[in-house]
Amino acid sequence: MSTLRGAKRVIQDLKRHGYEAFIVGGAVRDYVLRQPLTDVDITTNAKPFQVAKLFKTKPTGLKYGTVTVFMGTETYEVTTYRIDGEYVDGRHPENVTYSESVMEDVMRRDFTINGLLMTESDEIIDHVEGRKDIERKLIRTIGNPLDRFNEDALRIMRAFYFQSKLGFQIDRDTRDAIAQMKDRLKDVSMERILVEMIKTLQGKYLKMAFQSMITTGVSKVLPGLHQGIEYTLSLDELPFVDVFFTLAFTLNGSVPSEWTFSNKHRHRYEIASALARDNKEIDAMMLYTYGIDLCLLANRVTYMLNRSKNRKTEIEALYQNLPIQSDLDLKLRATEIIKLANRKAGAWIKDIQTKMVIEVINRRLENNREALIEFVKTNLE
Repeated sequence: MSTLRGAKRVIQDLKRHGYEAFIVGGAVRDYVLRQPLTDVDITTNAKPFQVAKLFKTKPTGLKYGTVTVFMGTETYEVTTYRIDGEYVDGRHPENVTYSESVMEDVMRRDFTINGLLMTESDEIIDHVEGRKDIERKLIRTIGNPLDRFNEDALRIMRAFYFQSKLGFQIDRDTRDAIAQMKDRLKDVSMERILVEMIKTLQGKYLKMAFQSMITTGVSKVLPGLHQGIEYTLSLDELPFVDVFFTLAFTLNGSVPSEWTFSNKHRHRYEIASALARDNKEIDAMMLYTYGIDLCLLANRVTYMLNRSKNRKTEIEALYQNLPIQSDLDLKLRATEIIKLANRKAGAWIKDIQTKMVIEVINRRLENNREALIEFVKTNLE
């Protein structure tokens, strides 16, 4: 985490060497709102190589004029005033031109609430009425919203993220532009959309953001999420990230391939939503097969969908009382089974282990060596 104190030291050092510099963006917004700060970014008329002469730095975004400055244990992204070139990929400018004017730098940014500047003496400089929009609790683009979203369509998702985080309304012209430009999201990396979606799901005012997604039609552009977004608006309790995705994909019927989930998370949502769609009562065999986390997630979703009772306590107790939780817990090893059978290793071993597991889980067979040996002998005859 970076702090204002360290950022002010960076600014003071830059100014001592004849440069301009300001804290900019989300840190200033959150400072005005008296909310906790995370990353503190700095904008300056010093070029990256000039910044590198004054500090220990790492070139983290030279194409866009950004270096990371190390100040003790803290880091700060320091970016040169710039004017963005054409946004050919709907996300990043093809090129940037350095500027000597902080005003030009501010005007290229996304929303007025993120266009505030702050000096090292805590003076707020506002060229875009961002402070007024904070007071009005309004999310509004800097300049023409169609231009801003045409430059970078991910800003559409960021509008919803800020709404979910702050509880602000989206300005009418900005909202209309989102509705008009929503299909541009199809040109944005799903990985970046997923990042903003997860951040949005963690916000205190998620329902406001979801309502805006529906009003603007964006919910229908997000693969497989529309029904989940609509349904969440009817809930008293907001779902966490995994619960929301599982609920949405349960209603959708599948996990769309477009989403760039990790293999672990894709598997999680596929299995949990399939269990929720089947809506069978969680029993010992299901707990053994899928594990407690997936079973609890499926039950949570079916409960939220009014398809079952909340069986969390019961499921946890059932899991704790499982006679085994893996075939490794069987008191008879595969090598011993091979000796008993006097046969070469093969698929038959897994088959007989599976039969043993089923019998043990259903408490029709004791998990002790003698009982398992007798079971193997009987099933090999």
